[in-house]
Amino acid sequence: MPPALLLILLIVTASAGLAHMLWGRRWVQIPIFWLAAAGGALIALAVDVRLPLPLITPAGVPVLEMTLGAWGLLIVASRLRL
Repeated sequence: MPPALLLILLIVTASAGLAHMLWGRRWVQIPIFWLAAAGGALIALAVDVRLPLPLITPAGVPVLEMTLGAWGLLIVASRLRL
């Protein structure tokens, strides 16, 4: 498995798990939070959002930008009545 893919999966899974600990009420919400985090992270990666800060990008993955994208969609998903 390439290191970039492993890092992306780690960011998505950690964000979804933390969001479920904060806002989750049922087990059904775990896959919804994971998909929302994956969508936000991949949108941030696809749009190539870069903050004007000299940050380290391990394996070419912008960690902070992907985390912010994941949390953006996680906040939207947490407000849904599912």
